[in-house]
Amino acid sequence: MKQRNIFIKPWHGIIYSIVALLGFSLITVYSTDTNTFGTGGNSYQYVKHLLWIGIGILLMMIMAGIDYHYLQKFSIPILIVSSILLLLVLIPGVGTVTNGARRWIRLGSMLGIQPSELAKVGMIIFISGYIAKNPDRMSESVYGFAMPVIIVALISFLIVIEPDFGTATFIAVLSFIMLIVGGTRITFVLFMVIAAIPFIYKMVFEVSYRKDRILSFWDPWKDPSGTGYHIIQSWIALGSGGLTGVGIGSSKQKLFFLPESSSDFIFTIIGEELGFIGVMAVISLFGLLLWQGLRIVHGAKDTFGFFLGLGITVMFGLQAIINIAVVSGDIPTKGIPLPFVSSGGSSLLFSMISAGILINISRQSMTKEHSDASVCDTELSQENTTGRLLPGKIWHKITSKIANFSW
Repeated sequence: MKQRNIFIKPWHGIIYSIVALLGFSLITVYSTDTNTFGTGGNSYQYVKHLLWIGIGILLMMIMAGIDYHYLQKFSIPILIVSSILLLLVLIPGVGTVTNGARRWIRLGSMLGIQPSELAKVGMIIFISGYIAKNPDRMSESVYGFAMPVIIVALISFLIVIEPDFGTATFIAVLSFIMLIVGGTRITFVLFMVIAAIPFIYKMVFEVSYRKDRILSFWDPWKDPSGTGYHIIQSWIALGSGGLTGVGIGSSKQKLFFLPESSSDFIFTIIGEELGFIGVMAVISLFGLLLWQGLRIVHGAKDTFGFFLGLGITVMFGLQAIINIAVVSGDIPTKGIPLPFVSSGGSSLLFSMISAGILINISRQSMTKEHSDASVCDTELSQENTTGRLLPGKIWHKITSKIANFSW
């Protein structure tokens, strides 16, 4: 008698975790938006957040039903559109300046798009397609490194001049991770990083506000009302939450003490209102999301699906880690939103689109016969001519352990 598998399907786990994270988001954004209710406010932020969630859910459902292989065919056009939008956002009157940066193209009072978020997903699609097209040449210096890095550098440059050095760096790091797993030699990446050190130093330490962020990270109390203000207020909020929090809607730091309390620092408000229990619940949900994402990656039936799922899963994980590390004071302040939780349009929208793609990869993998070998067991399990294990095979061994984990 065939034993029935009662273990949840990976794409079910993705949906469960996203719905729960959106629940935390709705509660916390509503709580922070009540700042305006008592002064005749109209809950503008909350209404806008609901609108973006509705659009995001619709697009996630659409992407979950579209064969992800079409993305490989349109990877270059998607990257071209991203580049055009990144150029348009720099044009006065088209791009909107907020906090000294020109990063948004507004579509009315409530809607707008941040082209760098599209570029982030577009780069994942492009690199996945590039590796799938050139699997045997990824260890070469030209095809495996120089050519994709030129594309990454061009996109990153357009984002840097907005300016948004953090997002540009994020895209570069994410791209390098995918290329290394795809077979690019680590030595190429190390030489690239060493060569880029003077540029990184110039961008960080010769730009006053970035230098201030680094210095305030080392000693925020040196300027508690200036550069150290954000992290100090975040510490106060997290510290006052205790085990169970001060209660939903009872946050003190959201009362204009902590800027960006519904977006970049929303995790802090969760910690204050729901305490350690709420914080651990959110972290556990991200753990579930990443676990199911790795299960999808492990079960992908082709190279493109493998790297597409990998890129999306790593993107979610890196963003969550960076956001939580920033509000905890473990790394310098940088405006990286918490996926599915932070309010805002573009980040939430493209996170939902990415989740839809991940779900589609999983659903297509589930429809294959169990006798079919996955990409991990065929293309990525072979040794190259030098006898060196492909990074993809090493990655497969890691994901295999995680994907096959059970309670």
